[in-house]
Amino acid sequence: SVQDVPAAISAVIAVSFAQLLVTASPEALFANIFTAIALSTVLTGICFLLLGHFKLGNLVRFIPYPVLGGFLAATGWLLFTGGIQVSTGVGLKIVNLASFFGQVDFLPLGLGLVFSIILLVLTSRYPKNMMITPGVILASIVLFLLAARFMGFSIEDLKTQGWLLGPLPDGALWKAAALPDFSLVDWPLILKHVGSIVTIVVLSAISFLLNSSGIEIIAGRDLDMNKDLKATGITNLISSFIGVPASYVLVSQTALATRIGAKSRRVGVFHGLFLLAVFFIGGTFLAFFPKFVAGGLLLYLGLSMLKEWVIDSRKSIPVFDYSIIIGIILVVEFFGFLEGVAMGIVASVIIFVFRYSTINIIKNILDASNIRSSKDRSITDQRLLDYNTDQLVVLQLQGFIFFGTANSLYEKVKALASSSDKTLKFVVMDLGLVQGIDSSAIKSFEKLAQYLEKEKIDLLLVNLSQRLRIPFKADGFTNENYPHMHEYENLDHATEFCEDRIIKTESQKIKIARQGNKAQSDLIQAVYSDMMAALEIQVLFETLTDQMKDYLEKIQVSEGEELYAQKALSTDIYFIMRGTVTLSRKDREDQSTRIRMLGPWTITGELGAFLGYRSPYTAKVTKKGLLYKLSATNRDRLLNENPELASKFQQLVIIMLGSQLMKTSKVINTNTSS
Repeated sequence: SVQDVPAAISAVIAVSFAQLLVTASPEALFANIFTAIALSTVLTGICFLLLGHFKLGNLVRFIPYPVLGGFLAATGWLLFTGGIQVSTGVGLKIVNLASFFGQVDFLPLGLGLVFSIILLVLTSRYPKNMMITPGVILASIVLFLLAARFMGFSIEDLKTQGWLLGPLPDGALWKAAALPDFSLVDWPLILKHVGSIVTIVVLSAISFLLNSSGIEIIAGRDLDMNKDLKATGITNLISSFIGVPASYVLVSQTALATRIGAKSRRVGVFHGLFLLAVFFIGGTFLAFFPKFVAGGLLLYLGLSMLKEWVIDSRKSIPVFDYSIIIGIILVVEFFGFLEGVAMGIVASVIIFVFRYSTINIIKNILDASNIRSSKDRSITDQRLLDYNTDQLVVLQLQGFIFFGTANSLYEKVKALASSSDKTLKFVVMDLGLVQGIDSSAIKSFEKLAQYLEKEKIDLLLVNLSQRLRIPFKADGFTNENYPHMHEYENLDHATEFCEDRIIKTESQKIKIARQGNKAQSDLIQAVYSDMMAALEIQVLFETLTDQMKDYLEKIQVSEGEELYAQKALSTDIYFIMRGTVTLSRKDREDQSTRIRMLGPWTITGELGAFLGYRSPYTAKVTKKGLLYKLSATNRDRLLNENPELASKFQQLVIIMLGSQLMKTSKVINTNTSS
C-alpha cells in the first residue's frame, strides 16, 4: 500500500548496501543501513515541516474527487486481499487466481469472510454503537477457543497448524534496540544513494497528501493539512534517532477507528501506549489471537470501503468518474499503488479538458441594436446606426481560454461572418472576464486575426489584462502585424470607434446614392421624422434659455474644466449650447469609466438640483464651448417670480430626461460589460 512505500524503498537500500559491502562486518553494514534510513526520515520530516510552514498542504484540494475515490477503493481492495493473506497465509492476485485456489485453505478463509460480513451488517445497521466491533472480536475469539477445546485441540496444536498469530518474539523488544557505531559509516556510499533517499521524501509527501485526503472523506470533516504536516514532520525528526523509515497517517487504522465510532483523539494515545507496552514487555499475549479474526478485520475494512466506492457510489457518480475509480483499482492490482493514482490523475485531466472544452466561453453576443457607446449622437447618426446593426458584433468572453475552447471561438466568429451576407465589419472581443490563456489558444487568435484580415473585418480587443497582454505581445499578436486589430481599454471606447467608422462609411454611401438619385427613401423618411421631433426639442430648448436669460449665467468653458465632481453636492443645472461635456465615474480602484458624452442642446446636473443627490459622476468639459448655468438661488427666484416659465422649464427637463433614458438603455450593456 501507500504506507509501505518508505519501508519498501528502505528495503531496496538495505539490499544494495548488503551487495556493495560484502566483505564488511555486520556492524559496518548495520551502521550504513541505519544511517541511510535515518537520513531519509530526517529529510522527510524537514520536507513536511517546510510544506506545513509555507501552507502547501492545501495542494491536496486539487486532487480530483474520482482519484480520491479510486484511492480509497484501491485501499479497500488491498485491505481485502491483505485480509485473505493474513487469514490463510496465501496472497490473492488476479493474475495468479488459479494457483490461489489450488493453495488456499477455505476453512480459515470462510471463517474470516463470515466474521467480516457479520461485522459489516451489524455496524451498518447500528452505526452509532461503539461496542459492536470489540464485542464481535471478543465473542469470535472466545467461541473459536472453546470450539477448538471441545474438538480436542490445544493452544500448541492451534499454533502448529497456523490458526493463531505468530511466531512472535519472546521477551521485551527494547533489548534488541541499539545505536550503530557511526565511525563505520561509509559517507561516499551514502551519497551514492541520494536518489533513493530523495525518492522516499517525495513519495512520502505524496502519500501523506493522499492518505490525508482519504481520511477527510472517511471522517466526513476537513483537516488542517498544514498543522498535520508540521506534526508529522516533528514525529519523523524524533523517530529518525532510532532509525525507523519515514511514517505518516494511516488510512486503514483511521478508517477502523471511525467505523467503530471511536473518533476521539484518545484512540491515538491509547494506540501509542499499547505499542509502547509491547515494546517494553513483549507481545506474547497476542499469540492467542486467531488469524481469521485479524484477517477478518482487514476483510471488513476492505469490504466496507469497496461497498462505499464501488457499489454505492455508482448511483451518485457520473459514468466517466466511476470508470476512473474502477481503472485505478485495476492499475493498482496489476502495476502498483502510485501508478494507479497517477493514471487516475491523468484520466481526470483528460476528462476535465474534454468537459471544459464543451463549456461556452462566450458569455454574451451583442450587436449595435442592443449596445451603444456613451457618445451623444445626432439624430441622423443614430438612424444610421439603427439601420446598420449587423455590421458590429460584440463577444463577451469568460473563463480560461485554452486549445479546447479557442477553436470553438474561431469557428463561431467564422459562422457569424459568413451568415451576415458579408455585412459584418467589426468584431469586438471583451476579455474582462477571462482568467488566462495558453499558448495554443494564442495561435487560434492569430488564425482568427488572419481570417478577419482576409475578410477586411476589424478585430477589437478590450479589457485586456496584463496577464493576457504579455503573452499576446510575446507571440507577435499586435497591431503592427495585424493592421485590422485594435486594442481599447474598455468596451465603451471600442464601440465608439466602430460607430464612428460605420457612420462615416454609411454617410458617404448615402451621399453617393443621392448624387445618383438612388437614396434610401425609408432611411431618409425615418431620419426626417426624427429630425423634426428633435427640432421641436431644440426650439423649446433655445426658446426657454432665451426666456430664462435673466436667471441664467453665461459661461465660456475650455477643455479640461470641471463642472462638478463625483460625490460632490452640486445644485447647479447646466445648459449645453456648444461644446461637449463628458460624464465619468471612478470605481473603488480609482479606475475611471465614461458614462456619457453630452453635446449641444442637452442639460446636466439636474439630479443634484432637484433630488439633492450627491453626484454619481464627474462632469468635465472635453470640447470648449458655451454653457448657461442655473444656480439654486436663481431657480428659486424663477419659481417665485414666473411660475409659468418654471413649469415650462420643468417640462423641458422631463423631456430631456426621457430622451437620455432611451439612449442610456442602449449603453447599459456596454457599461456593465466594461
